[in-house]
This record gives sequence, C-alpha cells and structure tokens, in this order.
Amino acid sequence: MKYFIKAILAFTLIVGVSMAYVVYKTFNKCTLKALSSLHIKYILFALFLGFLYQTFDMLRIMSLSKALNLRYSIFYGYLISVINTFAATITPLHIGGELASVYMLKRKGAHLHKTMSIVTMKTLSGLFFFVAAFPITVFYLFEKPKLGLNVLKILGITLLLAGFLYITLNIFYKSNILSTKTKLSIKYTLRKYIATIRIFLRAKRSSVFFAFFYSCMLYITFLCIAPVLIRAFGKNVDIVNTALRQLGLLYSIYMSPTPGGSGIGEIGGLTVFKPYLSVYELGVFVILWRFVSQYFAAFIGFICFQIILLKDEKKL
Repeated sequence: MKYFIKAILAFTLIVGVSMAYVVYKTFNKCTLKALSSLHIKYILFALFLGFLYQTFDMLRIMSLSKALNLRYSIFYGYLISVINTFAATITPLHIGGELASVYMLKRKGAHLHKTMSIVTMKTLSGLFFFVAAFPITVFYLFEKPKLGLNVLKILGITLLLAGFLYITLNIFYKSNILSTKTKLSIKYTLRKYIATIRIFLRAKRSSVFFAFFYSCMLYITFLCIAPVLIRAFGKNVDIVNTALRQLGLLYSIYMSPTPGGSGIGEIGGLTVFKPYLSVYELGVFVILWRFVSQYFAAFIGFICFQIILLKDEKKL
C-alpha cells in the first residue's frame, strides 16, 4: 500500500505539472468558445473507441487464459483490463499493468508460472505491433523531416529520463541482495514458466495468433481516437494520416519512464497535433485525448481495484 500511494502521488504530480503547462501555453479567451462548440457525438464515439480498446485487451488475455484452462467471466475480463490500465498508468514503462494482471489471474486460482506465461504472451503480442509498425514509422517520419525531428527530440528526452531513473534506482538498491531461498524459488518458477511458454508455441498456436490479432486491433483502435476527437472541433482530417502521425508519439509514451507516459503524452501531443488545430483549441484537445484514451479507464480501474483489495483483505 505504501508503494501504491507513492506511485499515485508521483503520477498526480507529473500529470498536474504537464496539464498546467498545456493550459499555460494554449488557453486564452477563445478556449471557452471552443469548448462550447464541441460536437458531442464525436466525443461519445471516441469514448466508444476507448471501450473498444478495453474490449480487445480483454479478449487478448482471455484467449490466452482459456488456452491454459483458466476460465472466468467476460465481466471479470473487463475488470482485469481496466485494472491493468490503472496499474500501467501509475508505474514507469507500464510495468504495473503486467503485475496487476498476474494478481488478478492468481485470484482465480491459477499457479504463478501459468499467470506469468499468460502475461508474458500478452506482452509479446503487444510487442509484435511495435516491431511491425517500426519500419512504417521510420519511413513516415523520414518523409516528414520536421515532424521526425520533433519526435526524435521527444524520444531523446524519454531516453534521458529512463537513463536517469535507472542510475538512481541502481544507486539506491545496490545493496539489495536476494536470499538463497528466494533465488531457488525464482529458479523453480522460471523453469515451469519456460515449459508453459513452450506449450503455447507448440500446441496453442491459435490462441497466440488471436492474441497477436487482438493486440494489433487494440493499438489501431487507440490511434483512431485522436482523429475522431479532432472532428469534434469541426475539423475534417484523414484518419490514416493522423494515425501514422501518432506512431512516433506512441513509442515515446510506452517507452517513457514516467508513470503511464504522463508528461510525455501531453507535451508530445502539443507537437504532433499542432497542424490540425488552432492554439486555443490544441490544449483542450490534448487534455481530452489523454482523458479518453487512457485516464478515464484508469480512473475506473482505480475504483475497481480498491473494491477488490477490500474484498481480498476481508477474506484474509
């Protein structure tokens, strides 16, 4: 609970500072007019795409769970998805999402090596999209040198933050030595974990294929949220071009050492979406985009996680 509270405080601080910067740079007397003229139907459609994003995430982990005879309801699958989003949002490099998934799957009686295998295959399926999209991203940024330079700056800041965080953690936890008993336990779990991964790749290939497919659909849905929200401001944009323009930012958000890509997503959004909107509309859009694409589901996940922790505490 101590680390949990610290993570939320760190996330709140970074988001608060980045949002304040967005407001300072873009808000003026015309901003209220932009807010009053928003087309609600496009905002509702963007929220539906956010729900669709969670649906593909739910289907991905559910298909992998069924492959190892771990079954649960669709409602519980959505719980895993939103709690995953919440935990990923408050931790660096989205690491907390994987840990939250392990916890939620273990609640259904699965052994640790099975939950680790399911979560790892889920992570690999997500990595497949980034590997497949990398040459497309490089080619697109090469064709748009100004955008490419700005994205490289964002990536550079991201890597600098990651290096600083790594050095800091290495200094503070240098003396943290695992006990022999813990090492043996980890070694035993990893052996069973590797064996289960082999089962996935040999006998459960259809589940792996569907997981990869759902991951691709998940990120494509994410990339469609921004162009729909831009249309809420009365602007007609090409969905494919807008989605391609976001790819570099997507890499930065998921590589960011800040909780859930906070700060990087907001500041990077000002650069990436600048050509589509006027200055007084841009800040409102970026805040709305981050809320719809991530923070809304994370808030729901936060509430659900609190309820589940309270129930588990009563059982203990």
